[in-house]
Amino acid sequence: AMGSTNETSFYGATKNPWNLEHVPGGSSGGSAAVIAARLAPAALGSDTGGSIRQPASHCGITGIKPTYGTVSRFGMVAYASSFDQAGPMAQTAEDCAILLNAMASFDERDSTSLERDKEDYTRDLDKPLKGLKIGLPKEYFGEGADADVQTALQSVIDLLKVQGAETVEVSLPQTSLSIPAYYVLASAEASTNLSRFDGVRYGHRAAQFGDLEEMYSNTRAEGFGSEVKRRIMIGTYVLSHGYYDAYYLKAQKLRCLVANDFQTAFGQCDFILAPTAPTAAPKLGSDIHDPVQMYLSDIYTIAVNLAGLPALTLPAGFSANGLPIGVQFIGNYFSEAKILGAAHQVQLNSDWHTKAPE
Repeated sequence: AMGSTNETSFYGATKNPWNLEHVPGGSSGGSAAVIAARLAPAALGSDTGGSIRQPASHCGITGIKPTYGTVSRFGMVAYASSFDQAGPMAQTAEDCAILLNAMASFDERDSTSLERDKEDYTRDLDKPLKGLKIGLPKEYFGEGADADVQTALQSVIDLLKVQGAETVEVSLPQTSLSIPAYYVLASAEASTNLSRFDGVRYGHRAAQFGDLEEMYSNTRAEGFGSEVKRRIMIGTYVLSHGYYDAYYLKAQKLRCLVANDFQTAFGQCDFILAPTAPTAAPKLGSDIHDPVQMYLSDIYTIAVNLAGLPALTLPAGFSANGLPIGVQFIGNYFSEAKILGAAHQVQLNSDWHTKAPE
């Protein structure tokens, strides 16, 4: 499931229903594709570095990553335990709110699950936007995003202003450091979590091996795809003796700085508006052979996971070649109802979310 394009699945690449030559985004691109194609009204996704929001953007649907710990991770194969978060994907923010009502609760089987009073995530759906302050991070509105993405952002800004919201410039100065910090930390956690898939207790076991060590190596060579192997190798390296302080510990410190940036910004605004991805969906095969380029496509989503914040992607327009473009609302901890309500008000006054591929 790892990667931003959904091309590394054991079953082959999932295709974007808007254009079968393009990717649906990843890693929850299968869920996004079936909703966009109107094969299902809703589906579940898991978001470790943007894997609900980015495919939602590429497929023209709505998806929300809740605050870390709000939805149980029990039953998910762990990738990076301090990042992974399950969430709903659907055509509208209203549907996502209804789904989140059913999904969010304490689970004693998940040690990261939060014990909180039950919330109604539909409570702000009818709340007007008048008086809300929307933060626009200056680091997200410069170079990097395609012209089509910037046009989509401006469309949503205009819509929010018409409904009485104000915009304010905020700063997230550690943005450029979020990708290296994330890929050090997430790969380290993947290396640890996936060590349990060794062919001994469960899962795949190689048919041919001479001794125990060969069973381990053959099983893992056959059972993991190239992108998963790459991240296990990176993670094992940064956790190894002599490199732990230089990489892993430093990345943890950066993670705190990223989270602090958001708290400073939320002192000035109610929620943040940002791009979800720098471009519309790329063509199949264009990024798969260039891992660094694929990692850079997560520039706008990863910081949210580093901080454990809630964020929602909603459709906001189309590229010049007819592919959907989404934008994201990023909220402070436990502000899901607020960002779902704002997204619902945008969708009441626009029709991007109603469009379906032919």
